[in-house]
Amino acid sequence: MAVHTFAEIKELVENHNKSTKLSNESVICLIWKESGFDDASQNSKSSATGLMQMTKAAVSDVNDNTPPDLHFDYDDMTDPAKNIECGTLYLDLRIRWAKQIEKGVDAFGTGRGYSANIWKCKKCLVKDSEHYQRCLDMIHK
Repeated sequence: MAVHTFAEIKELVENHNKSTKLSNESVICLIWKESGFDDASQNSKSSATGLMQMTKAAVSDVNDNTPPDLHFDYDDMTDPAKNIECGTLYLDLRIRWAKQIEKGVDAFGTGRGYSANIWKCKKCLVKDSEHYQRCLDMIHK
């Protein structure tokens, strides 16, 4: 368990992003917002854990809405690859339920407005990934 570099997160997302709705850049920004790239990150007020801060309920939702042969255990959410796979599938569920990308991403996070910094960061990364820290700092330093 560790805090990952941007390059490590980029590779993990490229290999494990299961979202059909969100770009790799959006997922990278969301991971920075949620955990600061720390796969051991845990929320003391909820069951949220790992890079994408997956809760027990979110993992259950993914398991209830994906094929039976695709199963995630909450205890595996500190595994970066499994967390990203489960988290991006959950993002797609939230987007489908909300019937709009922005509202679905807001529902993944803390509600209305959550996605605004994600989109700014994503736009910055697409335009200038060489200076990625500047983009991530749009979310938090």
